[in-house]
Amino acid sequence: MSRGKYSPILPSPDSNGYVFNCHGQVPAVWDKEVSQTEVYDEKIHFPNYDINGFDSYGYSAFDIDKNYVGIGSGVDRNGITEMEYCCMSEEEFVNL
Repeated sequence: MSRGKYSPILPSPDSNGYVFNCHGQVPAVWDKEVSQTEVYDEKIHFPNYDINGFDSYGYSAFDIDKNYVGIGSGVDRNGITEMEYCCMSEEEFVNL
């Protein structure tokens, strides 16, 4: 398993689970009827985050500047991305 796959500060899931959108809100309803008038938007419809907006790997969908970057591509609670963890030396990683 790669070092960055899971954030090193991955908390235990809360009692709510990963049922919120990337904003930590209850996802907007998406069904066959809604699809006739509204385009699917993963930012408001995709339920894969905890109440704080982090997925089960510990990452958000936003970069450090709060720009939407996509599912699992954002920063963790330390403000670090998976790729940044992968590029760290062992010493840098241990000294977080």
